[in-house]
Amino acid sequence: MTSWTDHLIILPILLPLFVGAGMLLIDERYQQIKAFANLASIVTMGIIALLLMRAADLPTATGAAPIAVYRLGDWPAPFAIVLVADRLSALMLALTSLLAFASTIFATARWHRVGAHFHSLMQFLLMGLNGAFLTGDLFNLFVFFELLLAASYGLVLHGSGQARVRAGLQYIAINLTASVLFLIGVSLIYAVTGTLNMADLAIRIPQVPAQDRALLEAGAAVLGVAFMVKAGMWPLCFWLPTTYAAAAAPVAAIFAIMSKVGI
Repeated sequence: MTSWTDHLIILPILLPLFVGAGMLLIDERYQQIKAFANLASIVTMGIIALLLMRAADLPTATGAAPIAVYRLGDWPAPFAIVLVADRLSALMLALTSLLAFASTIFATARWHRVGAHFHSLMQFLLMGLNGAFLTGDLFNLFVFFELLLAASYGLVLHGSGQARVRAGLQYIAINLTASVLFLIGVSLIYAVTGTLNMADLAIRIPQVPAQDRALLEAGAAVLGVAFMVKAGMWPLCFWLPTTYAAAAAPVAAIFAIMSKVGI
């Protein structure tokens, strides 16, 4: 990809971060202003995703699909925490923006007024989702998971009602447990391979000595359980129907993309 495209990769993370933080400074009485800022940010993220998709379709000199890598802090590989944009990640960014746009439009009917900071929470959720789709590092994936989950805790409790609070507390407890499993799995993999960079892992995993394979596979299994919980896959999907039924309609809609992160 071209250099200007490389710098686009960081924008789907920085844009919702600054827009969401800025909206926290606006009084809750000005919901229309917040809604406009939220929608403008989502549309901009959608345009960025389309530009990344277009760049990913341009063939390289070797004919392979191009992959853009953005090094946060400009550390060299494999120590760098990197963001990676390819066709799949760009497509998921576009899908996220499309779903977020529809959910926000629906929320402006009345849902964004039944609780505080709806639009800021939506932006922070999008920041976590975009980061999870773009990251090339397992620990960074954990960080973005926690960011999107923290925002989702506020969104699932958005509004009122005993059923929503009960389902929200169950949702929080289940996801905190899955996050602990995620961290344990990542720790075991790092203990064996000495890296969490996904591209570096692809090289090092086949070279792991036979005596360390059991620990590596245990870490992968624990990580797999965490992903199954977050993706709502059977038989670990018991939390999902209750949460989706109790959440506000636009919140349940945007939550549909969250399970795709686990997948």
